[in-house]
Amino acid sequence: MNFISAGDLNERVQARELTYDKTEDAWSWQTVWGAWVKAVQSDRASYFSAVGIGARSVTFTMRKASRINLGLSFLWRGQFCFLTSITDAEQPGMVEVKAALCETVECRKDWDKSHEGTRFPGILTEKYVGHEQLDPHAMSVTTYVLVTPKAIELAAGSLVQVVVTPYKVLTVHTLDQWKNEYEIVRKADL
Repeated sequence: MNFISAGDLNERVQARELTYDKTEDAWSWQTVWGAWVKAVQSDRASYFSAVGIGARSVTFTMRKASRINLGLSFLWRGQFCFLTSITDAEQPGMVEVKAALCETVECRKDWDKSHEGTRFPGILTEKYVGHEQLDPHAMSVTTYVLVTPKAIELAAGSLVQVVVTPYKVLTVHTLDQWKNEYEIVRKADL
């Protein structure tokens, strides 16, 4: 067992919780506590999405805290960290928190109803890009996976705006306890 001393916990993370601001009609990540951690980056992909591609990963070793759960995110070195697992470390009183290094994008739900809609942070990952040849023109079909915190609920068939582009919600995956995943599509003539 590799013993971790207090001096090994030499980097700071901010634990953030998703909160809703009714006056702004917006969800956002707000810092609720901070912790000292030992961080180890990996070139291995972290599969934070069941239907999308992975992202680079990082493992944080930190003191065990009852307030930690997979519904939180971490901010580390200015990077958004999507928590994927929390396990007891070999050393008593410590946990290992695995996370995917991601970028959040601003989204709006129910964009088709009001062109305003509730704002929320999401994580966009690639599913695939297709090319469909139709007579007499061709169409580009772009499909992504939008990963959201559990509180964000989108309906199949609705439109969601991602950054400035509207996408149709094709498939809804809501079985995970901490997150939802939505397969979204945009079709454009070539």
